[in-house]
Amino acid sequence: MKQPDYTLHTLASGMRLAHKRVAGTRLVYCGFVIGAGSRNDGENPGLAHCLEHMLFKGTNRRKNVHVLNYLEVVGGEMNAFTTKELTAIYATIQARHYVRAIDILCDVTFKSNIPETELSKEKKVIADEISMYLDTPDENIYDEFQEQIFGTHPLAHNILGNLASLDKIDRKDILHFTEKHYTPENMVFVVVGNISSDKAVQYSERFMPDLSGRKPAPKQQHDVNYKPTSATEKTDFSGAYTIMGIPAYPENHPNKWSMLLLNNLLGGPGLNSRLNLGIREKYGYTYHVESGYQTYCDAGLFHCYLSCEARYVQKSTELIQKELKKLREIKLGVRQLSSAKKQFQGQIVMADENRSNLLVHIGKGILRHGRAESLQEVLQRIEKITASDILEVANEILQEDRLSYRTFLPS
Repeated sequence: MKQPDYTLHTLASGMRLAHKRVAGTRLVYCGFVIGAGSRNDGENPGLAHCLEHMLFKGTNRRKNVHVLNYLEVVGGEMNAFTTKELTAIYATIQARHYVRAIDILCDVTFKSNIPETELSKEKKVIADEISMYLDTPDENIYDEFQEQIFGTHPLAHNILGNLASLDKIDRKDILHFTEKHYTPENMVFVVVGNISSDKAVQYSERFMPDLSGRKPAPKQQHDVNYKPTSATEKTDFSGAYTIMGIPAYPENHPNKWSMLLLNNLLGGPGLNSRLNLGIREKYGYTYHVESGYQTYCDAGLFHCYLSCEARYVQKSTELIQKELKKLREIKLGVRQLSSAKKQFQGQIVMADENRSNLLVHIGKGILRHGRAESLQEVLQRIEKITASDILEVANEILQEDRLSYRTFLPS
């Protein structure tokens, strides 16, 4: 196993700090990657996301306006996001102001006081966010499809929760969530940028609190009890939207990279994807068509999605099925495979230049596997994929009679 291209330190508090030096920039990207997201909400859907919002509403040392100003006044910025399995709280700032970033990040992550008055106000903001999401059909249909696929699995429910579940969340729930999941074993602080490892560790030691009293919550994995289903809804949206898919390989499955390459070839971001060429460019049926493959610790989800006029839904669906059949029956030629690899590898190299993405990649890898793979390791994994590997995963996952469907049609 190759050495990772970052250094890993364990601070006095028990927190792990990963540092990657990047020359040629004046910036530092740093923050916490936490192994808790909406799948950990339990009986309070939307809890992890609500906590993310409340972190910036005041601490034991600062009022909310001081929290918001602390990095902004020197041109820096602080942000956070919640996914199904992770929460990230991070900052971007000039390297010479790194001490400000670590100070405020530790303050909001561990010392937020979750004031009741601010919680009441922020619930209104989140309710508005939920309403906006419900008016966004591409996001709405994907979340409803996940509920359809995962059923009773913790991955099923919406990251934002719903208006009823949001109303039930109180201050005690939020504080209990942090005590349970914001533990040294379940967090990594990542520093990416033009700062030395010694300085990153020195300043982090100054502000990182002692969390030895927090015991990690046991990690739980769940089986997906899947049966293919189909659902059609009449909506107020002017267009039609349809999504089809099936559970796929989890994060640590050996076929994951073959599935990722297959997905990129079929309906990835390139305008030369098979779905884009075969449906949009050839027939003009749709403005947007794609496929996606998302991995989780104990499950995965593959899907194809498109938006179009209602009269083109059936034809477009049949064309997607045709492309899936090709992948199951026709092995890629040498040139096809080489081209697919080069395109996917190029996209990964460009994504690696996004330092915020790199920060999350390193933190996520350490949390899940104890280490994050380097860019070179990832590129080598892709290079080793064979046409037989692609054919194998296509026949194992893309079974037409196992696909589920969900469609929004204008009323």
